[in-house]
Amino acid sequence: MPTQDCLSDIKISKQALIFILGLLSMLMPLSIDMYLPSMPTIARDFNVTDGTVQLTISCYLLGFSVGQLLFGPLTDSYGRRNVLILGLIIFIVAALSCGIANNINQLITARFFHGIAAAATAIVINALMKDIYRDRDEFSKMMSFVMLISNVAPLLAPIIGGFILYWFNWQANFYTISLIALTCFGLVIAFIPETLTKTKRNKFSLIRILSNFITLFRHRQVLTYMMLGAFSGAGLFSFLSLGPFVYMNLHGVASTNFGYYFAFNIIVMVFMNTLNSRFVKHVGSIKMMQFGLLVQFVMAIGLTIVTLFNLGFAYLVICIAGYIGCMSTIGGNSMAIVLDFYPYIAGTASSLAGTIRFAIAGAIGILLSLLVSTSTAQSITVNNTTEWLMVGSMVLCNFISVSLFLSVKNNKR
Repeated sequence: MPTQDCLSDIKISKQALIFILGLLSMLMPLSIDMYLPSMPTIARDFNVTDGTVQLTISCYLLGFSVGQLLFGPLTDSYGRRNVLILGLIIFIVAALSCGIANNINQLITARFFHGIAAAATAIVINALMKDIYRDRDEFSKMMSFVMLISNVAPLLAPIIGGFILYWFNWQANFYTISLIALTCFGLVIAFIPETLTKTKRNKFSLIRILSNFITLFRHRQVLTYMMLGAFSGAGLFSFLSLGPFVYMNLHGVASTNFGYYFAFNIIVMVFMNTLNSRFVKHVGSIKMMQFGLLVQFVMAIGLTIVTLFNLGFAYLVICIAGYIGCMSTIGGNSMAIVLDFYPYIAGTASSLAGTIRFAIAGAIGILLSLLVSTSTAQSITVNNTTEWLMVGSMVLCNFISVSLFLSVKNNKR
């Protein structure tokens, strides 16, 4: 049930609260997905390689990784609302800086701070909702509504971004994102109260924070499940980094149509999430995670065959959608297992898992960028580089995830 002290300060309906938090949760996926159709155009405008533009995603992910470690402890010590407001201010400034960037280095730098700021909304939403809905089942139910709104972002963002590029320019994507963030800022100022009272705040202590992180790192199973979820998620970001170039430059997909192909991935993900929600209580998190890894493994093999024998674009799209569709099933269940080990430091565990996930994704993205840039400099065709690098990275990420799962499969919970 909702806590009475929190509800007494909230002057809006439950539906309005969910809408505001859902809008906040959309900022992170919008920041990645909306400008995906613009990446080839950015490369041409700044006269740089595709791999260099891809760094705008990698550095965003690294910033998001750093931000999780930064804002996680801060929100427990200084309050949810204060940290959220600070994060939104930085987010708006960073988005505007992306839009006015005069060269690729300025854009990459702005994207790093953009990622740091985006982490504030991701961290605070979970904590704020937990303050209001202490009961586990009620919390899960309300978060499902928030995520339902959030899932609209990756579904529509590339489509919207494609039309923004068609009618305006790639900079308009970042101006649009900053306008949405400014709207969120106004709604938070007007309607969202502080849900963590001063008496319940933890005194900021680097020693305590480091001690908790060390405890998590020393637990082999916890660290393995964190790494498992991280590498599985890195497969998605391998596609986000190189997919737009493969789809548009190699296979001739128009920028206004790329979003529809991307939406197909999200539809498959929603389907897999529905299966997970229906069966996880009956078979358990480990079994559902195993199912997700198996489907992803089959799709990874399919991607290899499709690329090796050049079976066609349609088969490539289907295998990628099946691969990406398993992301939440694997990541969500791996996180549930991690939090089951350490429920009393769930916030720290969540921030560490998020940091590991996005640090690995960002590092793989940087490596892919260097490989693409090197291949371009050597005048190797896109067909021999970008598509194979994307597919190879996705396959490797899945194989590592499966190997990590097999290493702990006998340790039942």
